[in-house]
Amino acid sequence: LVHLVDNLQQLARADAARAYLKREEIVISDLITQIVALHMPNFHKKQITIETRFSSRELLVKADRDKLLQALQNLTENCWKYTPVGGEVTISSTPVSKAIRIDFVNSGPGIPDQDLPFIFERFFTADPSRSRDAGGAGIGLAIVKQLIEAHGGKIGAESSPGETRIWFELTA
Repeated sequence: LVHLVDNLQQLARADAARAYLKREEIVISDLITQIVALHMPNFHKKQITIETRFSSRELLVKADRDKLLQALQNLTENCWKYTPVGGEVTISSTPVSKAIRIDFVNSGPGIPDQDLPFIFERFFTADPSRSRDAGGAGIGLAIVKQLIEAHGGKIGAESSPGETRIWFELTA
């Protein structure tokens, strides 16, 4: 219950994020590296191979560090929660036009086509039994969506059997 209340508070803060962004120039690969290091014990415990692939040029975004860290934290947490034992996760950054695209790709059963359009909705869980086992309440991706959109970015997802990709783009 305490975890759910904390998640609801994070969602409320994400809703209000547009009005309270403290933007600074950030090297996004540095933030991803920090978050991955934080979660490395979780990945090792499940024998998940994790790889990061960053653009050869330094990618800067003008963003609120704490809010962007929260989005990256939620996406990384989803990767280790929903990747099966012995699976693979890849996090990459790529320049696209005047933006930076960040992809979180994990192996696993994928998300059914009929559920994919709803994964960023509050309290939506594609497989309620699996989400309960992993401790999810269907709030994490809703928080990420709010935070990315507060920065003027866009977010999306693609899935097929064997792979799920959650991505977002922020203006460089």
